[in-house]
Amino acid sequence: MKKIGIVVPSLVNGGGVTAVARFIKDVALRSGRYEPILVSLCMSSDDPCSVNLLNVASWSKGVSVKTGEWEGRPYAHVGAKWGELEFQRYRCRPQVEKLLRDCDLIRVVSGSPAWANAVFGINKPVALQVATRTVVERSHVLNREGISRHLLRRIMTVIADRLDDRALRKVDAIQVENPWMHDYVKEINRGREADLRYAPPGVDASLFCPLPMRNIGIEPYVLCVGRLGDPRKNIQFLLEAFSTVAGNVSENVKLVLAGASEPTKEFWVRADQLNIAHRIKYVKRPSRTELISLYQHASVFALSSDEEGLGIVILEAMACAIPVVATKCGGPDGIITDGKDGYLIPLGQPETMADKLIKLLRDPELNQRIGAAARQTIVERFEENVAGNVFVDMWDRLVS
Repeated sequence: MKKIGIVVPSLVNGGGVTAVARFIKDVALRSGRYEPILVSLCMSSDDPCSVNLLNVASWSKGVSVKTGEWEGRPYAHVGAKWGELEFQRYRCRPQVEKLLRDCDLIRVVSGSPAWANAVFGINKPVALQVATRTVVERSHVLNREGISRHLLRRIMTVIADRLDDRALRKVDAIQVENPWMHDYVKEINRGREADLRYAPPGVDASLFCPLPMRNIGIEPYVLCVGRLGDPRKNIQFLLEAFSTVAGNVSENVKLVLAGASEPTKEFWVRADQLNIAHRIKYVKRPSRTELISLYQHASVFALSSDEEGLGIVILEAMACAIPVVATKCGGPDGIITDGKDGYLIPLGQPETMADKLIKLLRDPELNQRIGAAARQTIVERFEENVAGNVFVDMWDRLVS
């Protein structure tokens, strides 16, 4: 059996990248031909496994490796030298090389390409699963902050952008998760032989599945799942949209938010100002079973992000036959066919999102029709066995 090293920034932290890593790990195991070796890389400035400039006590201990278990599989988490500097986390280090030495293939799963730099020099074929570019991922946040704020983050973004392009030009294979990133990868690799594919991950359609019967009139709620404290998710946008929904549909319609990080204090202050805080519920870190139940009983799913490389939560909601209203923020654009299996709305138009949400809440027939079409899209394009075949084919080509 071949060994495939799956390298992920902060593997156990949850979120979209972890969900994609889970999918790839499961594809490897189901193939019967690849044994996954899991390696997690530090992605925060204060990671305890790192040597930090501002922590003199860490200088003598060196970069360390912490082992643990994730979903029944062992994994190793590796720190970085001078971890406060973002670009240092992208560098290869002996600890990573040792962990991956016996692998036949390395698979990097990350939001942005720069993380692939951490495995260059190990002399193994490298495949990169990537969603976006650092400069795109941070553009909305940096624009809101203004030029004078967080100068260091701006400098690090410039460096990371260069490392993104370096990685895209050096890896042996690239699978991207949205159409615009596919276009960028093709352009930057013009004239070079590399296996480039638009290949989003899939979802387990037998696990994320519809209820036999769903009545949107019984305890109806709009659901949003994600890292709600992340500015890119723009949960304030959804709040403004829901305030319009709350004023136009029955009092029993709620907004349910779920994720590893809760909305900011500013969110709750604004909710109080709009007099809708009592209609909002936050579910912290739901288990897989709890998450599936939240999807299955939702009336509609809303995604209000400024930028998404993919949006795995959209796939999960659609698999449960829940209609989705999402901003045109990158990833959803390659998943949803507007008006057929969901709705895509422009950025900066909460009133348009409110209009679509109200329509789906008021019209059970439309809700069921859009939801059924969403489920069909998942079965035909994003079911894990269908999507997984593309990944195994690429791995076979690389190791041969």
